Amino acid sequence: MNEKASDGNNPKVPKSLAKVPMWEKLQDKFNPRPPDDDEPQDWWFASTAIPLIAATTSPFANVMSVVALAMSWKSEIHPEKQDPEGNPVQVLLADPRWCIGLNATSLAFGVLGNLFLLFNFTRTIRYIIALPASIILWSLATAILVGITSSVHIYASPIPPNQTYSQAYWYAVIAAIHYFILTTILMINMLGYFLGHYPQYFALTDGQRTLILQTTAFGIWLIVGAAVFQKVIGISIAEALYFCDITILTLGFGDVTPKTPVGRGLVFPYAVIGIIILGLVVGSINKIIRDLQDTNVVQKHTERRREATISRSLMEEDLQSRLRLTPNTSRIAYRPKHTRKTPIMSKVTAIYRDAIGRPKDIVMKEEKDRFDAMRAIQYESVVFRRWYRLILSLIAFGILWTCGAVVFWALEEQFTYFEALYFAFCSLLTIGYGDITPTTNAAKPFFVVWSLIAIPTMTSLISEMSNTVVAVFKHATSQVADYTVLPRTGKYKSFIARFPPILAYLEKREQNKRVARGFQIGPDDVEGTQNGESSSGARNIQPIGKQDEKEPSDFELAQRLAFAIRRTTRDAVNGHPKRYSYEEWVEFTRMIRFTDPSPGDTVLYEDEYGILNWDWMGENSPMLASQTEPEWVLDRLCESMIRFISTQAQKRQSGGGVGDVDEDEPTLRKEKDI
Repeated sequence: MNEKASDGNNPKVPKSLAKVPMWEKLQDKFNPRPPDDDEPQDWWFASTAIPLIAATTSPFANVMSVVALAMSWKSEIHPEKQDPEGNPVQVLLADPRWCIGLNATSLAFGVLGNLFLLFNFTRTIRYIIALPASIILWSLATAILVGITSSVHIYASPIPPNQTYSQAYWYAVIAAIHYFILTTILMINMLGYFLGHYPQYFALTDGQRTLILQTTAFGIWLIVGAAVFQKVIGISIAEALYFCDITILTLGFGDVTPKTPVGRGLVFPYAVIGIIILGLVVGSINKIIRDLQDTNVVQKHTERRREATISRSLMEEDLQSRLRLTPNTSRIAYRPKHTRKTPIMSKVTAIYRDAIGRPKDIVMKEEKDRFDAMRAIQYESVVFRRWYRLILSLIAFGILWTCGAVVFWALEEQFTYFEALYFAFCSLLTIGYGDITPTTNAAKPFFVVWSLIAIPTMTSLISEMSNTVVAVFKHATSQVADYTVLPRTGKYKSFIARFPPILAYLEKREQNKRVARGFQIGPDDVEGTQNGESSSGARNIQPIGKQDEKEPSDFELAQRLAFAIRRTTRDAVNGHPKRYSYEEWVEFTRMIRFTDPSPGDTVLYEDEYGILNWDWMGENSPMLASQTEPEWVLDRLCESMIRFISTQAQKRQSGGGVGDVDEDEPTLRKEKDI
C-alpha cells in the first residue's frame, strides 16, 4: 500500500482509518467556553451548587485543621482524678516535631486553597488559574493529613489502656476527609467547564455571595470563641469548640459549663452574636435552596405540565378537523426576544393566531379555557413545590438522624442504638436534656460536625412543614367554614352542580348571563353564527361592557390606562401577591393592546417598547413569569403608556395636533380581539 494511504489528509482514506493526533481527539471532547459567553448553561448542580458548597464549607475545614494543630494528638487518662464536670482527667502528651511541622504545612495549604477559591469568586484571579490552585492545595493538605495520621497510628500510636487519641487527632481525620470531598467536587466543576457546559466563572447571586461571607464569619466566630473559652474556663481548645457549638446551637447539655463569673459574663455577648450569625446562615441557605429548586426543578415541572396539556388539547390536526380551518400564518409578524422555540410552541402559535378570522364566540371561549388551564397548572405547581420541598426535607432529616445515630452507637460504647436515636433526635430538635451526651474523644468532634449540618437541616424541615401543614390546615378549615358557620356564595351551587341535569340547567343560565353583560357564550350555542353574530341575534359583542356601549376613544382609553397603572402599582407594592381574575385580565389586555401599531390583521408580538400579545399556554405567558402578576401587568401598562405618548409625539412632528384626531378613523389601532 502507498505510504500516502495512511495520511489523514488523503481523501481516499476513510476518516475512521486515518491517524488523528491525540490533541485533536482531546479538542473534540473538550470545548471550554470563553469568559464572556452568555449561552444557556446546563449541569446546574456542578456549575452553581458545587462552588457554593465548597466556598461555604471550606472555612470549617480550616477550623478543624486549627484545632488539630493547636492541641496534641495523644492523651493519658487518669481515672483516679476527675475534672469539675466529673469526667476523668486527661493529660496531653507531646507530639513528634515532624508531626507538628507537617500539620502546620497542611493547615497553610488548606487556608491558601480557600483564599484562591475566594479570589476565583471575586474574579481577582482567572478561573483557569485559581480553581486548579485550590484543587492542588487541598489535595496536598489531604495527602499530608492522611500521611501524618497514618504514620502516628503506625509508629507512635497510644499505649493502652490509659493512653488514647485526643479530640485533635479525630479533628485531623475529619479535616482530611473534608479536604478530599472539596477536592473531588471542584474537579467535577472543572470537568464541566472543559466539556463546555458553562463558562469559566462562577455566576453567583448577591445572596450566594452573602452566604459565603456569613459562613466564613461563623467559622471565625467559632474558633475565636474556642480560643477565648479555653483560657477562661480552663479546658482544651477542642473541648472549648464543643462548648461553643452547643451554646450557639442552643443545645445546652450541661456537660461543659463556665464556672467563673468572667466565663458566665462572656456567654451573654458570645451566644447572642453567634445565634444571630447562625440565623442569618440558615435563612440564606433556605432561600438559596428554594431559589435553586424553583429554577431547576419546579419550573421544569411546570414546563412539562404545560407541554403535556398542549399535546393533549391543541394538536394541529384535531383543531383543523374540528373547526375546518386551513392554517394561514402569513399574517403573523412574530419578533420574539429569544429566537429558540420548541416545536410544540411553533405549532401552537400558528394555530392560535390563525383564529383571527374565526367567529368571536369561539375565540373567546377558547381563550377562557386556555386561561383556566394555565391557572390549573399554576395551582398544581404550587402544590408540587410545597410537597417536593417537604418530602426532600424529610428525606434529609431521616438520613441525618438514622445515620448519625449509627455513628454515635459505634463511637460510644455505653450507647445502645435506641439510645443513640434518642440522643440524635433530642439534639436535632435542640431539646438538650443532657441525660445522654457524647463522652469519648472521637464522638465529640463528630458531634460538632454533625450538629452543624443536621440542626440547620431540621430548621429547614420545620419551616417547610409549617408552610405545607399550615396551608393544608387553612384549606381544610376554610372548606368547613364555607359550608357551615361562614358559608361562601356559590359553594352550595357548586356542590349541586355535580349532578348532570342540574349542571346543564346552571350552565344554560350562566350563558344567558354572559350574553347579557357582554361576554361570549360557548361553542354549543353558536350554531348558525355567521360573521360574528350569535344565535341570540347579537352582533359585534364586545369583550368589555355592554353591547350598546359606545366605543371609547383612544384618549379615553389612555385615561383608563393611567388609572390602571395606579391600581396595579398598589397591588404590586402590597405584601401579598395578587392573582387577577379573567375579567380583570381582559380589561388589562385592552389597556395594553389599544396602542398596538400593527396594521390590519397583522399580529405583532413585540415592538421596541415591549410585549404586545401573548398566549396563555405559551412560553411568554404572564403566569409563567418570574414576576408577580401585578408587577408583570404594571410593566406592560407602562410600555403601553410610553407607546401612546411616542405615537402622539410622532403625529405632532408630522403636522397633526392632539385635538385633530378623528374618532371615526383613529390613527392608533383600536382594541383587538382578545
